[in-house]
Amino acid sequence: MKVLGLFLPVLFLLATPAMAVEYQGKNIDGKKLDAKAYYSQTGGVYNVQVRFKRDRATIYFADGSQTTIRLKQRVITDPNDIEGFGKLGQVPLNRIFSVGLDLDNNVVGNGQQSDSLSLGNFFWRISLKQR
Repeated sequence: MKVLGLFLPVLFLLATPAMAVEYQGKNIDGKKLDAKAYYSQTGGVYNVQVRFKRDRATIYFADGSQTTIRLKQRVITDPNDIEGFGKLGQVPLNRIFSVGLDLDNNVVGNGQQSDSLSLGNFFWRISLKQR
């Protein structure tokens, strides 16, 4: 119990407060915006809607599916170049770990992962549509 009592305060000190995603100095968290999303794993560009929350973006596809990615930056300077990382079907927990189903086909015949599983292969570029 003493260890828990010492560990929790340290954990709270290490946790940084989550800040909202900003564009032109304004908080855009929670707003669903029309966009195009490029996914490096498939090479596809998709018409989507995106909702920002803290350092994440949830991408909503026309077929009703969605995925959440971790944004490279919280402050958006160019609405046509918003970068993030994440795999389809995965929800990022932090900079290293994510949970969910592996919807990307990166497993070769004998169940081993292919060599192409670097973070760069799960790169997204979001471009907000102008209103």
